[in-house]
Amino acid sequence: AFLWTSHALQPLFVNCIDNLNYLNQTKMSATLVRLINTMPVPIFGSVRTATAFVIPKAKTLPRFAGWGLPLGVGALWFVWPAVDDGWKIEMGLKADPEAAKKAAEEAAAAAPKKVELSPAAVAKVEDAYKSGEHVETEDDKMLAKASATGDYTYFEEKWEAFTEKATRPGEDDDDDDDDDDDDDDDDDEDEDDDDE
Repeated sequence: AFLWTSHALQPLFVNCIDNLNYLNQTKMSATLVRLINTMPVPIFGSVRTATAFVIPKAKTLPRFAGWGLPLGVGALWFVWPAVDDGWKIEMGLKADPEAAKKAAEEAAAAAPKKVELSPAAVAKVEDAYKSGEHVETEDDKMLAKASATGDYTYFEEKWEAFTEKATRPGEDDDDDDDDDDDDDDDDDEDEDDDDE
């Protein structure tokens, strides 16, 4: 591994100074590009070698453009937890807990005072949803009696009266006439049987 120490940087500065001295000696015959191309670069040796390697590789980058977003998300997934919370708050990427606490305290101070109810009012509020005592009606008493004995004749009369009121007048009149005719025919047959 290449270590960036004072010993490692020394050749870089010496090479740059030598290049500048060389330029002065040749009366500026060397161009700035040549100076930059001869600067040392770790791993590659010089800027010229690094440029010769990187430019062809950079031309192939467009075919990998689709991987940019997934790679960026993956990198952030690993890097984001390591980022300082103070920086996140400063950039507005995270809510400031101290500001939220201060706002909550201010809201609590500005809130109206709690209303105290008298014990009688508290009792009324607690009993407000409860209905009054159930008073048994005549029908409730009859239902209890009928349930105990199994005799529902009282309710059958009420049910029949309700059914008569619920049916619309004129509805199914033809059926009723047919039923009456059938009943009359049955009565006639019974009378004929009795005569014999």
